[in-house]
Amino acid sequence: MIDSELKRALHPHLRKETLKVALSGYLGAGFRRAVLGVTDRRVLLVKSAYWSVSDKGLLWADPLDEVALGNRPRELHMSGAYTGNTYVRIRRADGSTFRLNPRTSFIGGGDGTRSSVETLYSSVKGRF
Repeated sequence: MIDSELKRALHPHLRKETLKVALSGYLGAGFRRAVLGVTDRRVLLVKSAYWSVSDKGLLWADPLDEVALGNRPRELHMSGAYTGNTYVRIRRADGSTFRLNPRTSFIGGGDGTRSSVETLYSSVKGRF
């Protein structure tokens, strides 16, 4: 997936903000796709098409200082091997939580997913 596709999906929802991080991810059990953006002020989640990255509408946008990530991401291993799936719990400003699997693609190795998780954790400082 190309970084410019992610930025294009987030661009209509930015308000004179600097986009620091743009990640593709799968929600819940992996049946919905979204683009997560972290700016200097907010965290945004944009609904996307499943097989390609596109803007299907803003799901939510919360202030960056009111969003927190779970203390540890959870990697999924099968028979001792990493599957490339890592689940991150995100708490929104209203207190609700959801699970995001920030994969770089539907099929692929785990290096891209681990890199996406590291990038996300370095850009959002809050933990719960």
